[in-house]
Amino acid sequence: MSFQRVDAVKIVQTSLMALLAMGLSANFVAATRADEAAEKITYADHVQPIFRQHCFACHGPDTKKNDLGLDSYANAMTGGASGEVLFAEDLSSSQLWLMVTHEISPSMPPGGAKLPDAELDMIRKWIEGGLLEKGDSQKRAPKKNAVAAFTPSADNRPAGEPAMPKGLLREPVLHAEHRGAATSLSVSPWAPVAAVGAPFQISLYNTDSGEHLGVLPFVEGMPFVLQFSRDGSMLLAAGGESAARGLAVLYDVKTGKRLTAVGDELDAVIAADLRADHGLIAIGGPRKVVRVYRVADGSLAYEITKHTDWITALEFSPDGKFLVTGDRSGGLLLWDAETGRERGDLRGHAEQVTSVSWRGDSAVVASSSEDDTVRLWQLDSQQIKSWAAHGGGVASVRFSSAGDLTTTGRDQVVKLWKADGAHIRDLTTLEDLGLAARFTHDGARVVASDWRGNVRVLNAADGAQVAAFDPNPPTVATRLVAVETEVGQLRTEAQAASEGLVSVQSQVAAAEAALANARAAAESQTKLQAEKAAQLAAAEQRLATIAAEKAAVDKAATAVIEQLGVAQQELVAAETGAGAVRETVKATQADVAKQEGVAATAAEQLAAIQKQVAEAQAALKTLSDALAAQSQGAAEADAKVAEVQGKIDDLERQNAELEAIRKLREEHATAK
Repeated sequence: MSFQRVDAVKIVQTSLMALLAMGLSANFVAATRADEAAEKITYADHVQPIFRQHCFACHGPDTKKNDLGLDSYANAMTGGASGEVLFAEDLSSSQLWLMVTHEISPSMPPGGAKLPDAELDMIRKWIEGGLLEKGDSQKRAPKKNAVAAFTPSADNRPAGEPAMPKGLLREPVLHAEHRGAATSLSVSPWAPVAAVGAPFQISLYNTDSGEHLGVLPFVEGMPFVLQFSRDGSMLLAAGGESAARGLAVLYDVKTGKRLTAVGDELDAVIAADLRADHGLIAIGGPRKVVRVYRVADGSLAYEITKHTDWITALEFSPDGKFLVTGDRSGGLLLWDAETGRERGDLRGHAEQVTSVSWRGDSAVVASSSEDDTVRLWQLDSQQIKSWAAHGGGVASVRFSSAGDLTTTGRDQVVKLWKADGAHIRDLTTLEDLGLAARFTHDGARVVASDWRGNVRVLNAADGAQVAAFDPNPPTVATRLVAVETEVGQLRTEAQAASEGLVSVQSQVAAAEAALANARAAAESQTKLQAEKAAQLAAAEQRLATIAAEKAAVDKAATAVIEQLGVAQQELVAAETGAGAVRETVKATQADVAKQEGVAATAAEQLAAIQKQVAEAQAALKTLSDALAAQSQGAAEADAKVAEVQGKIDDLERQNAELEAIRKLREEHATAK
């Protein structure tokens, strides 16, 4: 993003007349300082009457705009939503002084002229005199807001839980009628927090849920630079008013408290960074000079004056040893962060350097430019890789913690690259010129902004949008109306749902009754099936018994038949013998006359033979009777077989009925 485009949306609120008045006021103050030593200016005797006349309407006992009350000494010392506004013996850090002198916006009193010079001089003397409460009070000790030191590590991971905002005010300092482009964007390296800049304020959002976490006032004007500290505990905001004032402000991420401010530029700051150990803040802008300040006391550590054009990008290395700075003409220089001595000239870009980003190991730095390229550099000033990333100019380049890069530019595309510059994928096409793209703390998402004011959260895997941030958040009253409207809709939906629930409950009751009936029928069918199964088992047992009995009868019949065969053979033999006897009788009778002597013997033989015939006939009759009895037994067995077959037929019919019942149960279960 070129600074000319950013300059188009700046709000210029300091006029030439105001600057002239400030000059006259300075002359007046200089003329009266000779008599200050003997004066003792107190809140109770001198300052409270001024505040009562000019400030109590907005910052009095009944109204405390931005949580700032000036109606009592204690309230004035406590400060407001952005922290303390008065620091003993330190005019440049006392926001109240800067606002009443109209050096920053919003000015006080709002919409009116500055206080008379005599009253301003009284407030100045009170601040420089130690902020006395009353005549016998002791001076307050001079101080700046404390900034905790931090020892850089391999990855600058914070000790304990990463900083997350808690309890910040969500009321915006300013809600514009039309949303403008987000002037700056930064994402915490360790927590799901993103900071989005807009005129006079910084909005914080949760990158996981999209929730609005709060607003940090930036009363100095436009925050053109936002940068989280390497451990994520602080947020650096730099900017100001074009052609009027520039500075950098440090905030505590958890509380939103304003910790300190450095710099007093005559133009807005458009490049800034905080060293990993929280010891130095570097700023630069249209004045072509990089100034590096000590955070502890706000003093100037050193200046870099080698650039010949606007300073447009700068960043400390993660290990805090180096500082890289870029300008509008394509100049890119490497410096020793502690001393400001030059360490390298990274020559290659033909147009404005738009952003710089260090890889996590501090061994490689990436730069982007309006010349369409992204370049990778080593600490020996050697260029590792250069590639055309975006047609029309690259606006932003940023390393992830894993070493991949994300970029965006004038072609409106957000892209991902491997550490060696190989293209991974295009994430999305924005609605307007791309301004910035940043990885979230876990590298799973990318937050990207465009010139139309859209700030999107995209999945790094597929580019799907999962959330959107508004750089111009609505006021609490507007959100309340929206919530009330939503609650009304929810109540209507709840009423409809309640009515639908009654209907559904009736249907459920009917369904439960039908289910109970079906269960009863199923239980009845189950019982009947069990009875049928028992009957079938009994019938099968009876059939087995009958089959055994039939086998025994068949065996006995076989034996009788065998005996009958033997008797028949004996009868045949007897009949054969009887025939022979008859023939002998005939021969004997014919020879009776001749054989009278053997007649008696023949008669006896005949009688014996007749007796044998009678015995054979009796045996034959016995055999015939036995055969008849066996035939009758066979008939009874056949009758029993027929009876068993009938029972089998009955059982098969019952089995068919049981099969039909089983199919009905299966159909009923399917219907449920």
